[in-house]
Amino acid sequence: MTISMVKDPIQKQIEYVSLGIWFGLCLITLAAFGPGFAFGVFLGGALCILNYQWLYSHARTAVTLPGRKGSSYMMFKYVIRLGAMAVVILALMTFTQVNIIALLVGLSVIMLGIVSYAFYTILFHNRGEE
Repeated sequence: MTISMVKDPIQKQIEYVSLGIWFGLCLITLAAFGPGFAFGVFLGGALCILNYQWLYSHARTAVTLPGRKGSSYMMFKYVIRLGAMAVVILALMTFTQVNIIALLVGLSVIMLGIVSYAFYTILFHNRGEE
């Protein structure tokens, strides 16, 4: 069995939508709340997108492993990724003046991209398929 290593078009679209949302949020918060808040959104979005790409890399590797090795690999990588993100977020909150609310908004970029893409698909691509 061969597994394609090319990203699914839907995943690419979700990534593009998420990047657009991140860029838009950065601009909106810069205009509305100033550079400090926008910097928090920027950092949170960067971490979120980095984490998502890291997850994709691990999942791509896991599906090529035989049997239970893939699930144990993903579990191990999940713990590593979660710990790394916790350390980075804790360091940002401890050693910088980043706005925590702005950081949380930025960390929501991928989730907002997925939800936006789902709404778009439901509203515009599923007409007549009931």
